[in-house]
Amino acid sequence: MLNGRSGSALRALEALRRMGNSRNPAIRSLMDRPLVPGAIVTAMRRDLVEDRCWYGSPYVDHYLRAAGLDDSVYSIRWSGLPREVQGLGIYRGWSGRAFDAADRELLHLFHAECSPLLDSPGAAVEVPQGVQLSRRERQTLELVLDGLGDKQIAERLGISRFTVNHYTKSIYRGFEVNSRSELIVRILGSEARGATPGLEHSLSNRMPPTSEAPGKSRVAEPVGDGQRRRGCD
Repeated sequence: MLNGRSGSALRALEALRRMGNSRNPAIRSLMDRPLVPGAIVTAMRRDLVEDRCWYGSPYVDHYLRAAGLDDSVYSIRWSGLPREVQGLGIYRGWSGRAFDAADRELLHLFHAECSPLLDSPGAAVEVPQGVQLSRRERQTLELVLDGLGDKQIAERLGISRFTVNHYTKSIYRGFEVNSRSELIVRILGSEARGATPGLEHSLSNRMPPTSEAPGKSRVAEPVGDGQRRRGCD
């Protein structure tokens, strides 16, 4: 969520940073939906939470209403790392036109096309001492950790799937692993213990882990009007 020109949304934004995104009932509902690495899910507020729950929420009442904000549309993308997600949220004024399906699909398309540009700057991968990775191998490693499969990596880098496979095998040898799942565990395990070898990778928000296996990436369809909405907690 980015602050508007007037600065009126700053208090609402700071509240989410301080208390967590789950304070917003629509974001909480969206983050509860199952995702796979690399998938993008986009939804309008009314797809996610009923009006009585939205307007009865302390966050909406105390922060969004005070900022003159009401209707909203959201888009999230899980990076493939457990509990880490890139998110976008757009709001309209209290008396403004409600977002519709065309707005939702436009945000979904924007997120799908511009997602790599929205990643936090400075993301880097450190490899074990003595291991040399080429520039392309490092790029491949970063995309693997973003949850992309061989086909998606090949398309992103403009190379063949055979070349991607060659790069990943070289990466496995460097990290002394035999699969993508082992690679991710190796990196995340080092990060969790505060060790230096591993990943220095930052995204916007955090979400609960899912049972989906890493490496199966796709772009999800926008959430439709007929899908089940979250009830009030």
